[in-house]
Amino acid sequence: MIYNLKPEVKRPALLTTTEITYAYAPTYGGITCQPLKMSIVRPASSAGERLPVLLWVQGGAWKESDRNLRLAELGAFAYRGYLVASIEYRVSSLATFPAQIQDVKAAIRFLRAHADAFGIDGERIGLKGDSAGGHLVALAGTSGDEPAFKTGQWADQSDRVQAVVDLYGPSDLPQMGEVPGFEDHHDPASPESLVLGGPVREMAGAARIANPITYISEDTPPFMILHGTADPVVPISQSELLYDALVAKGVEADFYRIEGAGHATVEFNQQEIFDLIGEFLDKHLK
Repeated sequence: MIYNLKPEVKRPALLTTTEITYAYAPTYGGITCQPLKMSIVRPASSAGERLPVLLWVQGGAWKESDRNLRLAELGAFAYRGYLVASIEYRVSSLATFPAQIQDVKAAIRFLRAHADAFGIDGERIGLKGDSAGGHLVALAGTSGDEPAFKTGQWADQSDRVQAVVDLYGPSDLPQMGEVPGFEDHHDPASPESLVLGGPVREMAGAARIANPITYISEDTPPFMILHGTADPVVPISQSELLYDALVAKGVEADFYRIEGAGHATVEFNQQEIFDLIGEFLDKHLK
């Protein structure tokens, strides 16, 4: 059989670049220096218009950082007209906090510094991350231009963002282990203890600096929070704490409790969820 087809063009072709160095960061107490990489997915053509940016921060208990793990699904947002950047950051075995948030903010500043080269609008940057990445995007969103986190390259640029999507990220590290069934978060070998550089119960000062809730103000950008009601890793109360703190300061926030979903389970990869997130981003970045 011979068929003649003329498909309706409804979405753009995409381009992917996976070896962009956005910063150099010290590891092992400054003995070595690590190049930090960024991957980008974007529409092949933007018709001369500057694109809004979605910066993705992958989770992994602050112990793993694979910037290419979710590139396929991140294409859903590139199809909506975003330049999507996915970054790696220093993991806890190489450097303790605040190295991780310093890297995220360096990536934001890098994108702003290279707005012309990438064809992006540096005033329309949103963040999205899951689990430990959710913690980091929430912290980056609430602590815009915090001097303690502004180190390294591109220091003349702001690291403030215009929207945050937090998927099941911790928001108050010491509180996680207080929830019945989640006591292992107090363990000296827990991800929180490892990233802080000591048992979380003994690191109250560092934990406060690492908590997104610490920095919430009237200037905090809009937040979208998603969390599974059956999450066995990060208690949903962490997102409840964050949402309540945002609302108390008058910050625009939407909180979606995903019924029956666990931690990073398939429910979060459905088109319905992508559309929901896309609508939130479009509202604040377009």
